[in-house]
Amino acid sequence: MRLDRERILDAAAEIVGTEGLPALTMRRIGAELGADPTAVYRHFRNKRELLTELADRLFATEPELDPQAPWAERMRASMWHAMRRYRSHLDLGLLLAGQSDELPSLVRIREESLELLTEVGLTLEQAAMFSQVIENHVVGCGLFFAISGWHSDPPHETLEAMRRFYALLPADVAPLCREAAPHLCPDPDGVFAYTTDLLIAAIERTAAAAGEEVARA
Repeated sequence: MRLDRERILDAAAEIVGTEGLPALTMRRIGAELGADPTAVYRHFRNKRELLTELADRLFATEPELDPQAPWAERMRASMWHAMRRYRSHLDLGLLLAGQSDELPSLVRIREESLELLTEVGLTLEQAAMFSQVIENHVVGCGLFFAISGWHSDPPHETLEAMRRFYALLPADVAPLCREAAPHLCPDPDGVFAYTTDLLIAAIERTAAAAGEEVARA
């Protein structure tokens, strides 16, 4: 079977997904494809170039947005799709977070983000700020899952163990942590949903205020 860049990237993604990023080498990719490692180098100069293109491919996945859906629904779906990139490819989380903004897929993501934010009525300056805030929110939550190794919600017993730790702290050392223990360490998906809704509400308030300012001018 003919070796090409897409087949190599498919193999690389499979290796990372099943064995982790440290297992990814040009030799390992060649073995996976039944090819000499030198054949891989004919398509990618080095492992760094291959990883950059693999990240670009992951970022290129598009959310399915209904253009007729309410603005908030489309924004929410866009943020969830972005965060799930990290959930689907845990060991590539750090790779994704460390990519240069010069990647074509990241330029497209930024353009689409600004387009969606200005659609609701933000000025371009406001849209640029919220675009960065959204990126920080998504990448931060995505890295939490990437570092923890959780593809899905953490096991209930893990969160309970963390709450017990706080509940057993000495009252004279951390009285508020002890009292709040039953409410600490909430479901991470719930936290992402809560923060996403806070951001959407803040964007809509800012856009409304901007519209009122224009109307008064």
